[in-house]
Amino acid sequence: MEELRRAYHDRIGWLRDVTIDIVRDAADAVENVTSAILDHDRAAGEVIAADAVEATTGLPGVETEVLDLLAQQAPVARDLRIILASLRIAQVGELCLGLCRSLASRVGLSDDVLTPALRVLIGEMGSQTAALLEQANGAWIALDQDQARAVISSAERCRELQRRFLAELLSLEGVPVDAAVGLGMAARAYERLTDHAVDIAGRVVFAATGAPPAVGDAAG
Repeated sequence: MEELRRAYHDRIGWLRDVTIDIVRDAADAVENVTSAILDHDRAAGEVIAADAVEATTGLPGVETEVLDLLAQQAPVARDLRIILASLRIAQVGELCLGLCRSLASRVGLSDDVLTPALRVLIGEMGSQTAALLEQANGAWIALDQDQARAVISSAERCRELQRRFLAELLSLEGVPVDAAVGLGMAARAYERLTDHAVDIAGRVVFAATGAPPAVGDAAG
């Protein structure tokens, strides 16, 4: 019986390891694709897009393992919460990687309208969004509800940068429509990445405590 329980907990540990890797890859991709945008490096964008696809290959295994654990082990309480959180976090990580692929596909397309102010804001959005994902992943690694709630609170700073970016973009005159739309969609991608970091943090709070984060904890 002890051996069976050890194997069961090893499987849960494997789930967490895979999801941790997926989110870590997503955070790295955000940082790398931001650098590619600022450096006008289309070749780097292509590599980032390919790496993002490769990083999602662990998701089907997570989904299969979660279904097997639910069917065979009937987990309850904290184990059940961690298993369900693992599935959702893996799915959110895949969404983040998809957004990074979308950003990578836009590298070089709006360079002509990237003013110095917009470049600074993109750099800040990228670094803060990547840091938010890293912090959310750290909370997941440690199952630290306080760190998770800090992610939820910090998200507003990222959203403020996104609003400033859009305001700066709209203030420009004579910008080609396609370029403006492309940059607006890039800002939207960073916004969604922020939302996903908050989602991960909320799952950590749930896994650690059994309760969702309080409404007052949510930002934006």
